[in-house]
Amino acid sequence: MMGALVGVRRLAAVIALSLGIGGMAANAKPTIDTSFDLDRPKVLRGDAGPIYVLLNLDALEIDRTDEGDRPILNLGLVLDRSGSMQDKGKIEFLKRAAKMSVDQMTGKDYLSVVEYDDQINVLWPSNKVDSPSVLKKLIDNLEPRGMTNLTGGMMRGVDEVYMRLEDLPEDFESINRVLLLSDGLANEGVTDPDQIRERVRSARQKGVRITTLGLGRDYDEDLMQEIAEYGGGHYYFIEHPDQMSRIFQEELETLFKTTARDASLKVDRSSRTKSVELVSFDEDLTGEGSTTSLGDFYSGETRTLILRFKPEEGAFRRKGKTNLGTIEFSYYDIEADKDRTVSFDVKVDVVTNQVAVDSAMNKDVVVETALIESERRHREAVKLYEKGEHEAADAEMKALAEEVGTQYGMLQDDRLKQKQEALHVERDDMVAALAAPEAQAGYLKKSKQRLYQTKSGKRSLYTLQIGDKGIEVERIQQALLDAGFYQGEVDGIFSDGVKASVEAFQTDRQLTADGIAGPATMSALGLY
Repeated sequence: MMGALVGVRRLAAVIALSLGIGGMAANAKPTIDTSFDLDRPKVLRGDAGPIYVLLNLDALEIDRTDEGDRPILNLGLVLDRSGSMQDKGKIEFLKRAAKMSVDQMTGKDYLSVVEYDDQINVLWPSNKVDSPSVLKKLIDNLEPRGMTNLTGGMMRGVDEVYMRLEDLPEDFESINRVLLLSDGLANEGVTDPDQIRERVRSARQKGVRITTLGLGRDYDEDLMQEIAEYGGGHYYFIEHPDQMSRIFQEELETLFKTTARDASLKVDRSSRTKSVELVSFDEDLTGEGSTTSLGDFYSGETRTLILRFKPEEGAFRRKGKTNLGTIEFSYYDIEADKDRTVSFDVKVDVVTNQVAVDSAMNKDVVVETALIESERRHREAVKLYEKGEHEAADAEMKALAEEVGTQYGMLQDDRLKQKQEALHVERDDMVAALAAPEAQAGYLKKSKQRLYQTKSGKRSLYTLQIGDKGIEVERIQQALLDAGFYQGEVDGIFSDGVKASVEAFQTDRQLTADGIAGPATMSALGLY
């Protein structure tokens, strides 16, 4: 049913474009700027090493000040009201965040609210919020109780969003999202991770994405990350309840700025290629026409992906151009109201001159590949630590830091320097976290959140500098303001003034005064 519905909408869009309906949208510039580079565009004849491909995906900045310029938001809030929400006033912060979400809805948007413990209740069936005061009063009446039927609450929220999606007119574009909040373990209803993943996949196939928000230190971060990944949404770790409203707002702002839907990456390898892997996601794309989903993109978002092409034996035996395969990036462009596909042929030039090979090497791809490979090993070290193999984890972190340091010595790229610093800081955090179970849970959640973001090449949770924007910059500004080193506005923009404040703080704390808020600086500010 859903596939047919989407097909009708797409067909209507194509007909409209062919008839000239929609004016400028038909000729609009693609929403996502795409480019790719190889680490070794030239290889030595007889070489057998892998070729790494860096794919840059940059969503254009689009002004959405007029609500008529964006799709309908079809949102489902799924709120945990289990007994653990009584702790530290969590339920009160939840109410505040939920009511803020109500205020963000416009006259064309739809909202549903599901509250759950071991029982599931639809507090507000999917509809326009024409009586916000009534809904806010219902939210205010929520009180903690019972166990945590996370899957039941999630899927009831999915049902509400999907039912509304089916009812919308065929020519309406909508962003269909469930926001699932939980502060505890799934201990009622369906609790098996495989079954939960299957339900999440089903929701996504029907056109409903799921974003997860984990509150505090007692929820299962691996499960919440998996739900977000399989559900095509985002994952947030809310360390303190008072951060909840701002993070809800961040997610809503992201949804309002959605400019591309259903993005996917497809690889067709040639006979010269043995295997293809999407490195950061540990995803094998070797099968014929292998495709991976990349979800939705929002205005101003940048993603960096690395693919590894492993050649067949003897693939580089002959001089000249060798085709390793084709990469296809596809998405539905909301601004232009059309499907788009960009294709890249992955070709290398086989030569006999080592100097030519060395001079053609792309340093940026080499650095990004080194970072993503180090982050994958970093994740493995964190897993060792979580299993109680603390000495093995520390040894791996130490070895990795030394290796990244060697790479920095050769390539002289500050991104590698910051990664090495992050590994040093985290080794100290691992030791400190052994002092108490609660500290260990907090460390693991923060570390896994940082590593979750790096899968798409995003490193704002451990390095911020001039030009960066967003909620992470706001936190730096507020921390510097509280410490007496910043007097500007907390606006989420890393300006020259913020850089100067960071430098002053670094000098005061006897850190390297480079104006970059790296791991050591963030740690000193209590933000790492």
